[in-house]
Amino acid sequence: MGMNDDDFLFREETPEHPAGASAIPIQPWLILIVDDDPEVHTMTRLVMKKFTYRDRPVQFLSAYSAEEALQILRSDPGIAMILLDVVMETDDAGLRLVPRIRDELKNEQVRIILRTGQPGQAPEDDVIRSYDINDYKAKTELTAQKLGTATVAALRSYEHITELIRSRRGMERIIEASGNLFTLRALDYFAEALLRELARVLDLPLDGLVCVPRGNARTDAQILAASGRHEGMAGLPLAHSVDAGLAARIMAVLNNGAHYYDEQNLIIWFPTADGRHAAACLHTGRRLDRLERRLAEVMAGKIAVGFDNIQLYEQIKRAHKATVIALAGMAEYKDPDGGGDHVLRLSRLVTEIAFAMRSQPEGAALIDDEFLDLIAMGSMLYDIGMVGVPDRVIMKQSVLDEEERRQMEMHCERGATILEKASRMVEGSNYLSFGASIARFHQERWDGSGYPRGVKGADIPLAARIVAVADVYDALTHRRTWRPAVPLAEALRMITDGAGTQFDPAVVEAFFQVMKLRGRMR
Repeated sequence: MGMNDDDFLFREETPEHPAGASAIPIQPWLILIVDDDPEVHTMTRLVMKKFTYRDRPVQFLSAYSAEEALQILRSDPGIAMILLDVVMETDDAGLRLVPRIRDELKNEQVRIILRTGQPGQAPEDDVIRSYDINDYKAKTELTAQKLGTATVAALRSYEHITELIRSRRGMERIIEASGNLFTLRALDYFAEALLRELARVLDLPLDGLVCVPRGNARTDAQILAASGRHEGMAGLPLAHSVDAGLAARIMAVLNNGAHYYDEQNLIIWFPTADGRHAAACLHTGRRLDRLERRLAEVMAGKIAVGFDNIQLYEQIKRAHKATVIALAGMAEYKDPDGGGDHVLRLSRLVTEIAFAMRSQPEGAALIDDEFLDLIAMGSMLYDIGMVGVPDRVIMKQSVLDEEERRQMEMHCERGATILEKASRMVEGSNYLSFGASIARFHQERWDGSGYPRGVKGADIPLAARIVAVADVYDALTHRRTWRPAVPLAEALRMITDGAGTQFDPAVVEAFFQVMKLRGRMR
């Protein structure tokens, strides 16, 4: 399928670059020539050698059959344009390749220009209507100038489509990233996640850090999250952890409230509702293009909302904790021997026991960070029902009679009822609902002989089983109105003796791990 050289004339040669001039390393446009005539490949390369579009040259790949073209397209999805012959191994091999590119490879962006030496065999109107191609030329009419014009149009179209696809994918990643970020409630976890998600949205390596100003200082910041070359720097001051130039650029972003880009770095600024702004730095290793910058700025807006959400969540959580502490203080007011710090001691001990149980196979599946937070606060409310027990019963120093014991035992259900009623104002598990479960079941025994419901074993909520051990230990080792504090060795023996009857053996095991760590045992 040769052709007349006069019909295959291209633009005139231009002078070569002067000797010694440094060429800028830029990515060429990839063009695939699909034709079974080697002369077509040679002449196309020759006359297009000096072609550039947006200061980028072209690089040609060659395929001599439809199947070979398909293999190249599979291995290199960055091909911008195909010069495709119609008649190759079969009379319509080129035509049949088009739907395979679009449907089988799902390649919508590559621009396809059909070239044929026999235009009558495949009429132009029929081909344009029936096949997803971008241009259709007879080889006899495709002069150098027309081929250059067609290539410019195809590359411009490819560029626009590629940018739209990148933009769509970037926005999809931002939406997904927003969903991932907005489920987090702790600032340190959020900072780690935003760095990871920002790198994923921009398809960059995870190498950077997140900072917030230290107090009201305009000269230094604290690192909230760090990765890559900054791994292990979270919690450290910025000025003493990174080089002075990078620290100065990050502080300029924090102080000026403007994003920063250079050849190696992206630093984006996140405004927050409380005025405590933040910045994230990613080491890009290259200058970001216009679309990538736009995606980064859209992502910055989403991250700012996430920071505000965390701040609001923390405010609500602090208010919730204040409510718990106030209720616990009210319950302690009824305890003549509490000394004002019994619930704080209990909270610390139950948290340590729960943490120790995470190392046990059965505990690891039940105890996560949320459980530790809930039990630390919820355990303070375990005796809230004591507010309904008459003072004469609480302060009695002799043995309680049957009615007095009944009054005392009612405090479990009474406390649970008080907390459950209040907890209904808050959706999901919370300190009050968690505390209600502890209040109801902390006097139950592992063997089922406890009160108020006589449940046993694993039917007793884990948090209540932990509080049962901690409460008895604290009560034994501190003075009560009717007795002095029990010696430590005797208190530990009583806890040991209660394992399997009064207490969950797994909780007792974790309790003694805590005692060893506290130095209470040799």
